[in-house]
Amino acid sequence: MSDPIPLPAPTMIQTAIGRLAVRDTGETPAGGEILVLWPSILADHTIYRAQIAAWAKRHRLVIVDGPGHGDSGPAPGSFTMADCGRAMAQILDALAISGPVVIVGTSHGGLVGGEFALTYPERTRAVVMLNTPVNASQRGFGDRFITWGARRLHRMGVFVEGTAKSFFLPATIARGGPELEDFRRHLRGANGAALATTVRSVLLEREPLAPRMRNIRVPVLFIAGSEDKMYPASSLRQAAETLPQGKFETVESAHISVVDAPQATTALIDGFLASLPAPR
Repeated sequence: MSDPIPLPAPTMIQTAIGRLAVRDTGETPAGGEILVLWPSILADHTIYRAQIAAWAKRHRLVIVDGPGHGDSGPAPGSFTMADCGRAMAQILDALAISGPVVIVGTSHGGLVGGEFALTYPERTRAVVMLNTPVNASQRGFGDRFITWGARRLHRMGVFVEGTAKSFFLPATIARGGPELEDFRRHLRGANGAALATTVRSVLLEREPLAPRMRNIRVPVLFIAGSEDKMYPASSLRQAAETLPQGKFETVESAHISVVDAPQATTALIDGFLASLPAPR
């Protein structure tokens, strides 16, 4: 279990997908990177508790809550993943960050990182895609039910616990701890309409990233969960193999590897960061 790390109060930044809450730890330590952390739908930045504890003194962290999630405001309407990439650029502009950054994204966040790298390759040092659904949705009714439930049922235990069972390993749920407490608290306290707008845009309306991944020219680490029933590792591996500078890894986790396997996931990312060429 990781100790909580005090974070700055969020700055609200206007973007193409609404006013987003962004926490910035400030100057980049010597030898460190600028890491932009973007979480999954139905979760906020607290899923990165372990990684924040590991990285706060070594890297500059820019930590984002997705639209309708955490401390962020609602999106003004449906949005595309390209809109999310543009929002990332607007966040960096607002923070006066011009140099290339490393995007660390879980699920929705990984899609944001891929879109950002496609549109702004000169501003992208590398991307870490965690449990990222790059293929077209094939879950049909399941995705539509999650979208409906995010609006109507998000405060109910049956939806919260059902989502937890989809996102985390049984052992993680049994273990409990602050990450699970934060996850449940976030869902129960969310604005249902705002949550549903984001979930619909990401699950039902997104353009698949897989056919375009061959055009991502920066280094990419793709981490999949070996027990992810929603997005099996085998299908994600096939997509990751098209990346020109891609590296694919699996960890023993369900859909949220940063919580299910925090030490293994953080170690893989640390190794990947250490392997990056020196900045120009």
